[in-house]
Amino acid sequence: MIIDPTLSVSSCTFVAFDFETTGLYPAVDRVVEFGAVRFMPGKEIADFNELCNPEMAIHPEASRVSGITDAMVADKPLAAVILPRFMDFVGESILVAHNAGFDTAFLRAELQRAGMPTVPNLIIDTQVLAKRAFPGKKSYALQNLVEMLGIPANTAHRARDDARQCARLFEHCVGALSFMGDLELSEVLT
Repeated sequence: MIIDPTLSVSSCTFVAFDFETTGLYPAVDRVVEFGAVRFMPGKEIADFNELCNPEMAIHPEASRVSGITDAMVADKPLAAVILPRFMDFVGESILVAHNAGFDTAFLRAELQRAGMPTVPNLIIDTQVLAKRAFPGKKSYALQNLVEMLGIPANTAHRARDDARQCARLFEHCVGALSFMGDLELSEVLT
């Protein structure tokens, strides 16, 4: 998928996404919750949220962080059932994630397991972008940045809520970097 890097950020459609998982390793762990928010800067368009049966136990530490238990996902659809709907939701949008390498690795692993093609979308990492927009901060963890910027709190470590906060963080980063007017897409690529 080729996207013109000279497009203005305000004219682009983005999908901020986040996953909750059974653990930290995409080669062996699985997604248990898909969350995403489709938006244009300043306007949320739609959201996506689905729990999924990972076909394995959720690591106790992962369950403690997200609050998602094995019982909550036991009767949910498998990732292979949710992935086509998720990828339809994403469409040709530019993907946005915080610490994007983590969620992107899980997305690619789940797509591979389902026999689906890899994600062709452009991906922007808000953690990297925040370091450019707000240099010198002690921490670039999503929850710390959200608090620093006064973004309204929600249920941390649930996929859709974290995706929504990621979208708001992206907008704050764009605002901080665009003091001279609208940015071109090339100026926010990480």
